[in-house]
Amino acid sequence: MEKEIRISFFKRLKMSIFDFDKYHIIASEGLGRAMMYLVKLMLLFAVVISIATVIKLSQLLDDGLEFYSQNVPNFHFENNQFILENDGDYVVENHEYVDFKVILTNSETYNEDEIRNFDGLVAVFTKNHMLVKQQNSTSITTQTYEELSNTVDLSTVNKDYVYNMFTGENAYAIQANIFAVILIVMFFTYFFTAILNTIALSLLGLIVSRLIRMPLKYSSIYSLGISSITLPTILNAIYLVVNLFTGFVIPYFQLMYTLISYVYLIAALLIMRSEIIKKKVKIQVAIMNKDFDSEKMQNPEKKKEDNKDKKEENKENKQPENKKEPDNKLKNNKDNPEPQANIQEK
Repeated sequence: MEKEIRISFFKRLKMSIFDFDKYHIIASEGLGRAMMYLVKLMLLFAVVISIATVIKLSQLLDDGLEFYSQNVPNFHFENNQFILENDGDYVVENHEYVDFKVILTNSETYNEDEIRNFDGLVAVFTKNHMLVKQQNSTSITTQTYEELSNTVDLSTVNKDYVYNMFTGENAYAIQANIFAVILIVMFFTYFFTAILNTIALSLLGLIVSRLIRMPLKYSSIYSLGISSITLPTILNAIYLVVNLFTGFVIPYFQLMYTLISYVYLIAALLIMRSEIIKKKVKIQVAIMNKDFDSEKMQNPEKKKEDNKDKKEENKENKQPENKKEPDNKLKNNKDNPEPQANIQEK
């Protein structure tokens, strides 16, 4: 049985970004391990974004608390009624990160049309009621302080109480809860988005592999698609963090994200095809060299055998010639008596 190919997460991360010539190893790793790699990649992405978001929220919270302690007037609750220690209403409004408006008043009512016309979150604390309008909505939710006192002891709620809620150990607990919520939301959101992106990538890879005559299974191409989104995912995390802290925006970043992953997948397929062609050429050259060497080894033997045969033939041809010469002489002596007569005369 063939051994299963196992690649560690960070080794595969490096291979997916820098080593195009090793994508054949990634393709042979298996779909299950590729999906596990995708889960880890999206979890790493979600952790980075969640940490950056909590740090940014912590900075905003510190700025908000400083503004709160210096500008918001004192207030408290008495007999389930809100009492603002200020002449007139107090309104704070923000549009930098989230559109919201908070209104504190000693009046028993507030103009609801003004609340509905604000495009964002609105919270109004009147004498007897708390009115809330959500962002992108026109409906107003009203709750009396008497109803709220069933869950919260309003007699202890004042300006200092609210300030202490967001400082010290309470602040760490709030940040931990925010981190957990953002991590879960980010992970599932980007994981399912990555699934859709890799399906589109694998379909493109399947078409390209057929065009260049690469015999790859769909599961292998899908595994390559997962690896090809590695660099775009890292770049996306960097971009989101930079955007979060600086507000820097790159137009058409999503298009660039998609193009990079497509280029990675197509480049990997083309390189794999060229490697296969190179291996075939090497095998053919090796076979040709082997045949040439075998002929070279066989030729000397053939030559020796041919030389032996020729020598034997020459010997056979020479022996009859030597035997015939004396016979001819004898015949000449018998048939021609003249030479003998000449000898006697001499």
